[in-house]
Amino acid sequence: MMHITAKQKALHKAVLKQAELRKPRGNHTGRRLRMEGTRMECPHCKATCEIRTSKPVSATMRETIYQCTNVECGHTFVATTEIVRTLSPSATPDPTVNLPLSTHVRRDLMRVVLDHAGEAAHAAQFTQPITGDLFAGDKPAGASS
Repeated sequence: MMHITAKQKALHKAVLKQAELRKPRGNHTGRRLRMEGTRMECPHCKATCEIRTSKPVSATMRETIYQCTNVECGHTFVATTEIVRTLSPSATPDPTVNLPLSTHVRRDLMRVVLDHAGEAAHAAQFTQPITGDLFAGDKPAGASS
């Protein structure tokens, strides 16, 4: 038989309270949305909306049709999602995609890390192998070898 101490009970109660606080709150208690990560609020009734369909416009933009889950509202609308800047560079970048690097990225530090990094073998599992060095080319003025 397992005995639970008062401290364990209090901890359990605190964990349950935290879980309750993390539950999403909204003004519409309709069915659970299929695409939880792409939520959008109806601009009219503020209920959650569901993605009905979407299509790519370009490599960095997607057009999505949303529908309000509130049956009394039923608003259907189109939204566009655009990738606007890079926060952390891709390890397998597409040279045809040109996204600005966020100003918070320390380019000088990235250059130093890349210049001094060793190499290790890697077998790609999910992406096509890229031949050649993506960072090859002229070093910036003042950079040492």
